[in-house]
Amino acid sequence: MSQIIKPVTMDDIRFMVADHLPEASWTFGGALRFDNSLRTIISQLEDSFPLRKPARVAGCPACKWSLDWYTERRPMNLTLFNNTLEEYAAKSVGVVLTFDNPFITEEMLADSYANTLVSELYKRDRVHGNAICVASDVLAAHIRSICPKLPLLCHPNRLIVERSKRTPALYNKLLEHYDRVCLHPADASRPAIYTAITTPKRCDIVINDPLPRNSALRREHLRLLADIRLDPYNAELSKRRTSLAERDGWHTIHRDELRQRASCNLTHEESSALYAAGYRSFIIQGSQFRNEMTLLWDIFTCILDYSPTLNNKAALIASAIMASFGAPKNQMPSGLRDFSFTNYE
Repeated sequence: MSQIIKPVTMDDIRFMVADHLPEASWTFGGALRFDNSLRTIISQLEDSFPLRKPARVAGCPACKWSLDWYTERRPMNLTLFNNTLEEYAAKSVGVVLTFDNPFITEEMLADSYANTLVSELYKRDRVHGNAICVASDVLAAHIRSICPKLPLLCHPNRLIVERSKRTPALYNKLLEHYDRVCLHPADASRPAIYTAITTPKRCDIVINDPLPRNSALRREHLRLLADIRLDPYNAELSKRRTSLAERDGWHTIHRDELRQRASCNLTHEESSALYAAGYRSFIIQGSQFRNEMTLLWDIFTCILDYSPTLNNKAALIASAIMASFGAPKNQMPSGLRDFSFTNYE
C-alpha cells in the first residue's frame, strides 16, 4: 500500500524563520530596473518559500525626480511601465514608486513624465499596496495635492541631506507628516536613536546599505547625482563622483578580514535587536548596485537564516531558486519581441 505524502504547509517551514525576523514584512528594491529577475524570485518564493515572499517592490524609472548611481538610464516607455505594474499586481505585490532625488525645485514639479508615473501608479493599484516614497518635502507636498489617497513614505535620502542633528525627535516629527519613515542607514545600528522613536512599526529599515557607517560625504554624493541627472554628458561631474567614492573609502577592503570597512550592512544581531524593539518592515535596496546579481545575492543573504543548524537548508532554497533562471522555456527567443508592427499603441 502506497503512502500518501502530505503537501508542505506554512507551519511545516515556519521553523526556518523562527529565530530570524519571523513576522517581518519585506520590500525588494530594483523594481522597474531588474524586473525579470525580481518576478522570477517572487514566483519561486511564492511556490517554495512563501514566508519570505515580499509585500512590496521598490524602484523608479529614470526621471527628474529620481537618481541613478552609476549609469544614467533612459526613461521607461509608459506602456511597459503600466504593464509592469499590472504584472506585480497579478502577484499581489505592491509597488513603491521611489523618487529619491532630495533636491527638487518648484520648476521640477511640473515634469509631465514624472507626474504621469504617479497617476498611473494610483490607477493601477489593484492590490491596494502601492505607495510613493520621496526624499523631498517639496515633492511630498506636490504629491499630496495631486494624489492624496496614495500612502506617502519618507526616503532615507531625506535624512541624509538633513542639516540638523538626527535625533528621535526629528523622526517623530517626520512621522507626523509621512505615513512611514525610513531610517538613515547609519541610525539603524544606533539604539539611542531607534529605541526612542515612538512608532517603530511605521518605520522602515534598509538592511543592506554598503556605504561606511561613518561616511561624511553622502550628502555631497547625492548632490552630484542630482547634478548629473540634469547634465548627464558632463564628464567632469562623473569624474568628481568617482573621486568622492575613493576619498571616502567606500570600496576599501580590510586586508586581514576581507570585508568592506565598517559598512551599514546590518548584522544578524543588529537586525534582531531592531525586531525586538518593534521594527517589522525591512528593505533590501538595489539602487546602489550595478547589476541584479548583487541584489539577488543580498536578497537570499537577508531573508534566510544561515545559522549552523539551518545553513544547509537555506543554501538549498537559494540554489534551487537561482537554478530556475536557467530552466528551459517553451518559446523561441526573438529579437522582435519588443517591437510593434502597427502605428498604433
